[in-house]
Amino acid sequence: MSIPWRDPTVRETFTRLVPATIGVAAYQFNVVATQAIGSLQADHVLASYNYAVRLLELPQGVIGVSVATYLLTELSRKAADKQFPEFRRLVGDGMLHLCFLNGLASILLAVLAEPIVRLLFEHGRFTEASTARAALALRLLAPGLLATSLTGILSRAFYALDDMRIPMRIGVFCLGMNVILALMLAFPFQQAGLAAANALTALLNAALLLYAFHRKMPKFDLRALLPSLGRMAAVVAMAGVVAWGAHALWESWVGHA
Repeated sequence: MSIPWRDPTVRETFTRLVPATIGVAAYQFNVVATQAIGSLQADHVLASYNYAVRLLELPQGVIGVSVATYLLTELSRKAADKQFPEFRRLVGDGMLHLCFLNGLASILLAVLAEPIVRLLFEHGRFTEASTARAALALRLLAPGLLATSLTGILSRAFYALDDMRIPMRIGVFCLGMNVILALMLAFPFQQAGLAAANALTALLNAALLLYAFHRKMPKFDLRALLPSLGRMAAVVAMAGVVAWGAHALWESWVGHA
């Protein structure tokens, strides 16, 4: 059955669907591109990176995707009713929630990377050296978790405003940057280079989307979020210190043999 391309409704649907798909899937495209580059190296390089990505995707899927999906419906309703003050407030609230929840997840994944990887994967052919490699990749990937979550919210804010092209363009640009960074970093630093390239690209994607959103909605005041972000940063830092101390005590008193 042929698709009626001359139908304006069909053309409009595809015109909206393709940019939206590319914008939302930018992170997944980055992962695929990074894995393709990693496959050019030794098997353990890509395997270590993949184990780290699996652990990162758990909080991203449970928290980041869930919050962004919920917000899309609410944001679309506010945009359709021209309730732009409430629209901006909802975007800010969503960003604050994700900064707290996935900020905690990021710091705990970074601080406790080694015991988490050891507990879940170290058995059989997965040795202590394998744990060290995967844990290093996870530490470097962890900062990108928060950036990827913010990207999900900001992309959906653009979609609610019926603007699919800005997230798509930024996503494509960051995909190209990810390939360049991965090629530059992967060969000298192996799985650490792959992870660093992915995290840097995620941070760049979030920063560009935030800048574009502020230009599209100049009344979106980032300064109003700073007091809450400061308190959250203090709590997240304290959680990281407690986790580091607890891990150090466990290693010295109990060990993991």
